[in-house]
Amino acid sequence: MTGALRVDEFGWGRMEWLAEGGDKGLSLARMIVAEGATSPAHRHQNCNEVIHLLSGAVALRYGGRWIGMRPGDTQTVYAGQSHQLRNDGECAAVMMIAYSSGERRYEEVAQ
Repeated sequence: MTGALRVDEFGWGRMEWLAEGGDKGLSLARMIVAEGATSPAHRHQNCNEVIHLLSGAVALRYGGRWIGMRPGDTQTVYAGQSHQLRNDGECAAVMMIAYSSGERRYEEVAQ
């Protein structure tokens, strides 16, 4: 495939979907978090999420603490766990995000 299936724009950045859907058995997206932006705290009850930082600098809030990530770092967030991302760098941060389900459930949560 040469391009994203779908692009979702948000106030904090965007998700470019490369693979998704029940028949895929997983979801894969390129995520871009704008400079100075923070995604909402959320969880996915039905799947694990793997975050791999390609460029920039982010902090992942997971397990009640912020974890700094630099290019090449990978973190796994397990199903049902609340998490969010904050761009701590001086430019947009780019990540590859993989989910263990083709049809993720997304639920915003209070932090």
